Amino acid sequence: MFIELTEILRCPRPHEQSYVICVPMEMNGRDVVRGGISCPVCSTDYPIIDGVVRFSAPEAVGRPQGPPLEAATLLGLDGPGGYVLLIGSAARLADSFRGIHVVALNAAGQPSPSVSHTWCRDAVPLRARSVRGAVVGADCPPEEWIPRAADAVLPGLRLIAEDEAAPGAGLTALARGAGVTVFQK
Repeated sequence: MFIELTEILRCPRPHEQSYVICVPMEMNGRDVVRGGISCPVCSTDYPIIDGVVRFSAPEAVGRPQGPPLEAATLLGLDGPGGYVLLIGSAARLADSFRGIHVVALNAAGQPSPSVSHTWCRDAVPLRARSVRGAVVGADCPPEEWIPRAADAVLPGLRLIAEDEAAPGAGLTALARGAGVTVFQK
């Protein structure tokens, strides 16, 4: 887990959003390989194992599949910096983001200097309005994950659902087709 990611992480339990505390036990450069995340509000501790923050136990997932997608272009991201959220099978798109740190949620794969993995079954464990864009994979129920992802996206920026019939209450659908919907928050 990229140590600076701690700035946008939040406890997924239902309480007011707060900062979390990262306690690294083993580092590799700027990445926490082993350690923990602690919530000062509810005193819950979450482990970091093999570079992955585990807000819940990992679930078995298949190999990410799906058509190639120009996600950075569809999200309107043309410069470096910040974070992008990829949920489920959308994590296969991580290599298409240059200079933007990827948070891969509930996805197979290994952490790298540009990709931090997290597991959380029922929430997006990121602060509200903290990422430049998000992609909800085709393996994620859109009615559950689009609102969760939208909360983390900065106002005026975009979210992609790998479902061209995806509901987007409170979001503006900019385009639908080719298996995706592009929303603006």
